[in-house]
Amino acid sequence: MKMKHWVLMLFVLGACTDKYVANIKGQATGFLVVEGFINITGTTSIQMSRSTGLDSPVLIPESGAQVEIQSTNGMSIPLSELTTGNYSDTGLNLDPTQQYRLHIKTNNGKDYLSDLSTVNVSPPIDSLSWTAASNGVTIYVTTHNPLVQPGYYQWSYDETWKYTSIYESTLKYVAGGLALRTDSELLYTCWRSDASTTINIASTEKLSSNVIYEYPVALVPYDNTDKLIDEYSILVKQTVLSQNWYEWVQKVQRNTEALGSIFDALPSETGGNIHNSADPTELVIGFIGTSTETEKRMFINRSQIPPTIVYSGYESCALDTIGLDPSSLATYFNAGTYIPNAYIYCMGFPCRVTFSVPECIDCRLKGGTLVKPDFWQ
Repeated sequence: MKMKHWVLMLFVLGACTDKYVANIKGQATGFLVVEGFINITGTTSIQMSRSTGLDSPVLIPESGAQVEIQSTNGMSIPLSELTTGNYSDTGLNLDPTQQYRLHIKTNNGKDYLSDLSTVNVSPPIDSLSWTAASNGVTIYVTTHNPLVQPGYYQWSYDETWKYTSIYESTLKYVAGGLALRTDSELLYTCWRSDASTTINIASTEKLSSNVIYEYPVALVPYDNTDKLIDEYSILVKQTVLSQNWYEWVQKVQRNTEALGSIFDALPSETGGNIHNSADPTELVIGFIGTSTETEKRMFINRSQIPPTIVYSGYESCALDTIGLDPSSLATYFNAGTYIPNAYIYCMGFPCRVTFSVPECIDCRLKGGTLVKPDFWQ
């Protein structure tokens, strides 16, 4: 779960109890929240936002800042604000022997630095595997590193899944009549993607060797998502953390996913490493570490899953029919309230047409795209 979700949890839990004023040094409103890490072998993406106050569960993206990666050899790499509050650079290939930090200058003139951090090198992901149970499919990751012990790991993932609408419309309404759709106009097959929001970490501190075997990184349920309705893909990304970085993330995890109360220790007490250069008492939430990132992709086809009912999102859909007279066609299709689906034939000739609402025919309305991803097998 991203850092902003911990901050929102703090606000929400506070709203559900008696009034509580957190004992925070420095300003209690408008504090900066910084998420992400320095990835020396790929894309570095830093998200910045600012709170509106402890009584308001709102985080506003921090736009217009100057953000750069600095190294101990004097190199500086500026990050571009690609979307509001999101600062990135792609295709980095930095020296792993250097130390790195983040330098931020906000649009109100304040200057922030993260502590210098050494590069943590992520080993390859050995394998991804999965098992099916009555409630869904669990995805596991296995990795090891014989060169270092203990190891501190974090995983995130991107999911992409293929799905189809319940009805495959072959017709469109054009100029008062019906016409066949071309292949490029079909609205039947879509792909949708989503990114993980949960915190997945593990360490080998209590193990005899640096081996993580089948850590459960994701659960894909059957009953409230259509991810397994056709074909599903997951790209698991692995980073290696330092011990203090790991302890910071562990504290955030404890406060969010264990539903800790606002009386638990704040993440800032675990050693957040971002500071106002002129005012070290100012609260800044975030920990910027440095790591390489390794990744592995896996596909699961519906045919591989034991027979079960998978939620489609189309359970309430139905078809209706009308005649082909121009008046009926205009009444149902001119405003876009319904979409024609297919002809019904009488004695070998079209005599009626089936139709349904757009949500049951146009797969894009479930958040997907008609464009097949380049990586799709």
